[in-house]
Amino acid sequence: MAVGLRIRNQGTGQIQIGLGYRNLQLAKSGTLDTGSFSGSGGGQPPFASISPRGYLAATNGTTNLHVCRYINDSVSTVTGFSILQSGLSCFVFASAGAPNKVFEYYTFSGETRAAAGPVGLRMRDESGGVFYDSRRKALRVLQVVALPSVAGPPVEIGQFFPGVKIGIAIPSPRFYYNSASQDRCTMTADYFHMTSDNRVFISRLQVMQQTLITNTFPVGGVTMGPQNATIFIVDLTEVPLGFG
Repeated sequence: MAVGLRIRNQGTGQIQIGLGYRNLQLAKSGTLDTGSFSGSGGGQPPFASISPRGYLAATNGTTNLHVCRYINDSVSTVTGFSILQSGLSCFVFASAGAPNKVFEYYTFSGETRAAAGPVGLRMRDESGGVFYDSRRKALRVLQVVALPSVAGPPVEIGQFFPGVKIGIAIPSPRFYYNSASQDRCTMTADYFHMTSDNRVFISRLQVMQQTLITNTFPVGGVTMGPQNATIFIVDLTEVPLGFG
């Protein structure tokens, strides 16, 4: 097979761009008003209480990855966010009481979309098909960060790329279930906080509690999702807000 141009990483020699290159492309971006987020309470059992949340996207049959940017410099119990997929919908959990209520999201998809604008760099395979086009805004992961286990209060993960506009992608959210008694189960999730100087914190947020009239749940706690969880630090410098 004829080889055209391959681009390798300077440090590792790994092929970064070559025949068969694929990357998630920007499909949609916008903002959510966390001040409009609301939850639901309970009454007599059985019932489920849900923390304030807002609708992010439909997830049926998609290859989407959501990158989030939500800046509040006063890190507290009301200044973070979590993502939860429920059925065919993806929700953002955040308090309506945070000082900043503008939640930015950037959705990257595996679907190929038409490129627009002035041509920069295009690469074709031997059959003439374009496998790389610099006009398409593609996902750029700056760093993969391992997540510690946290009991509750915010813990600083680190400061990442000061001066660069960054976002967080949560490829595989981590959830915790705990039953203090057999008729009640509480679900909490990793809760992320971002500051304007690119410090990232993690804590835990109660997103849902279910109370039944029967003793159904085993007493105790369990973690669902990867124990060695990670997040992606994503470069948002060249990604437009309000793309579509």
